[in-house]
Formats: sequence, structure tokens, C-alpha cells
Amino acid sequence: MKPLFLLSLLALSSAGCSADGLPAVGVVQQVPVMADGASVSARPVYILTNRKLAAPTVFSALQGSSGTYTVACCFEVRNTTPLALNSELAKYARDPEFVAHMKSVKGYQYVYAAQPSADKSRWTPLMKTLAANAANPDDASPFSAPVVAAQFGKPRMPAAFSVDGAALTLQVRSDRKAGRSVYVFTQGGQKAEFSESGFGD
Repeated sequence: MKPLFLLSLLALSSAGCSADGLPAVGVVQQVPVMADGASVSARPVYILTNRKLAAPTVFSALQGSSGTYTVACCFEVRNTTPLALNSELAKYARDPEFVAHMKSVKGYQYVYAAQPSADKSRWTPLMKTLAANAANPDDASPFSAPVVAAQFGKPRMPAAFSVDGAALTLQVRSDRKAGRSVYVFTQGGQKAEFSESGFGD
């Protein structure tokens, strides 16, 4: 069964590449919803991406602000029906900070529900930490980071890398004046830029 599962996982990864051979990119949001300002009532995970997904897809998140990024592998999008963000936010309207942050994300075209990979043996150390945080109802720490449709098994990745032969670079910068984080992917001369506001203390 393991070889069959591996083929399935590889298919999930390649499904994120479009006809031009470039992988989908975007941001992941794992932000706790605070029911009363003190306890976590929900922790939905979303992938906000620049491409419509034709099949279930695996994403790796890249966290950091320099030339080397810490990898959170992997998140899976299994239901390829895009979500209506306004409908999602209506579910969690009791937490205005959650709603405000999700509305602050810019640069995407599609929103998908996501979850950690079902194969825990492939989790990187950062993904294990995120899963532990999510399992703790007293942990209200949010997580957001740029993502690429690929499975990265290494715990760290350089700013320049390749996915199925396509060369990509990722630049992360902070716009302190606007209070926003900016993520810029360059793929074959094309740029995809995403941004979001910072989290409050």
C-alpha cells in the first residue's frame, strides 16, 4: 500500500501545476477564532492562491524573512471547490480580529479549505509544532506564510528553488509603514505578489 500512497501523494503535488508548468502559489492562514476573546473556538486553515486547482493539491509553507526559509510540509487541499470568503467570515463574525485579518490578505484569486497532510511521517519539524499548537485549545498563536504547490521534505529551503523543473524565487519583506508583510514569487519572469496585515499582540 505504501507505493500506492506515494504515487497518490506525487499526484497531489503535480496537480498544483498549471498548463504553463508553473505551480500554484499563495498564502496559508491558520488563524484561531476566539469565541470570547480568551479561548479558541475554531482554527480553520485556508490556502489563498493565484490559480484555480483542478485536483487535490499538496502545498508547502515557507516561513521566514531572509534568504533561507523554514518549511512547513505539508498542507493538503482535498476539496477543490473554491470557498466564498464572505461566507466563511460570516461563520466566525463573533471574532472581529479574525475577520479583519482575513480581509487584509491581498493578491489571491481563490480560497480553499486545507488541512495538514494525512501522512504524518512526512511532516517537517515546523509542521509538527503547528499541529501541536492546533491541538492545544489554550494556544491562540496564529500562523501564516507563503505557500507553493509542492512537497518539500527538507526542514529548510533557499530563496531560489525549483518545482517540477520550474525555477522559482521567493522574496519576503516587511512594509513597516503600512504594517504589512509582502511575499513575492518570481516564476519564469512572471511575478505573483501577496500581502497581509500583521497580527496584533
